[in-house]
Amino acid sequence: MPRFSSVVLVLTILISPVAFLAQPGDKPGSRKLVVISVAGLDARFLTEPPSRVKIPNIRKLIKRGAAASGVVGVAPSDSWPSQISIVTGVSPSSEEGAAMPLWLMASKNGLKTATIYWPDTVGAAVAFDFPAPREAAPGRNVQFDEVARRASPPGIADRIEKASPGFQKELWDDTSAARAAAFLLRAENPDLLLVQLSDVDWEQRETGALSVYAREALENDDDLIGQIAQAVSPSTIVALVSGHGFENQNYIVRPRVLLKQGKQPAAAVPLQVEDGLIGTSDRAVAERLRKLLADGHRHGLAREVPMTEVSEKAPRLTRWVAAFDTPANYVASPQDRGPALGPGTHLGISGLWPGRPGYRSVFIIAGEGVSVRKLGEIDLLQIAPTLAGAIGVELPQAKRKSLWPL
Repeated sequence: MPRFSSVVLVLTILISPVAFLAQPGDKPGSRKLVVISVAGLDARFLTEPPSRVKIPNIRKLIKRGAAASGVVGVAPSDSWPSQISIVTGVSPSSEEGAAMPLWLMASKNGLKTATIYWPDTVGAAVAFDFPAPREAAPGRNVQFDEVARRASPPGIADRIEKASPGFQKELWDDTSAARAAAFLLRAENPDLLLVQLSDVDWEQRETGALSVYAREALENDDDLIGQIAQAVSPSTIVALVSGHGFENQNYIVRPRVLLKQGKQPAAAVPLQVEDGLIGTSDRAVAERLRKLLADGHRHGLAREVPMTEVSEKAPRLTRWVAAFDTPANYVASPQDRGPALGPGTHLGISGLWPGRPGYRSVFIIAGEGVSVRKLGEIDLLQIAPTLAGAIGVELPQAKRKSLWPL
């Protein structure tokens, strides 16, 4: 397993020290925007001293811009759907059909766009693209050629290799994404560039939430963020985002086994496990779960989630009459065999209910037009219209109000 050095690169080109007041009537192209997503970047990496990560470039962004104390995600809270919601402002559970992503609206307004390892960009209307392959599960063993052969325009990988020898190699990683981003910023000066770094996500799934190896991966990403920032032009806004937090699967909760009665097979218990929640359409089952909440930790139950919250985040679950969440690091399973509450893998996991306490992601934005401020806790669906406002375009389908002007 690779280990990362923590060489600190100074973030030299980021933001004028003077905060400018944004005007609602900003025209498309009056500012440029770079969006860096560190997949799996849990807010606790930035807020809890025990994480002890050396991330001077990210700290500089926080110091010079606006930062949320945490971001409440979408359901399902996994990397692929979360990343799409970050650029559409629409929940993955929406039944309104495909929503226009930020890059498409920017292109329609005559802006030059680039996307690097961002989900769902194959064939997208962008000037430059290195698409992320759709994977059943996140992983680092992504062949470089799998990304490069689908990159557009044809020959862009060779151009970067010529300017940055060593760019093309066996596997794609965060260094690949950062090199591509820095090259495009210097050579093509796009109005909008979105880049995803995925190593922090991968490390947590392999070694545990906020693990020492995940911290090393984040420190490496901080160096890469510094390299990207050195390539930005004046009047550029830099945003750092992530789609979900992480927990460890220390315990597995099997509610079907917990509620099994007599000779009734556990598989027959009328409940489901979706988006990390235990839900049921059976009122009798709901009442039994409520009674178990009196000694909830013993059974792996933390709270009953109001159905108003469930219907807002996951409309497809409105068939339920009640929903229940588990404590931190307890993960519900639909399995009908094994102990009702047993040991887990102790590895990092996402896909949990976004409203869980402490299960938060990150939003930081700095640059021209952004004042230094603390935003408090925000909704992930506010990010897309805020990014759109920064470059003077609109996302009509966005479900939350923009934070712009900041």
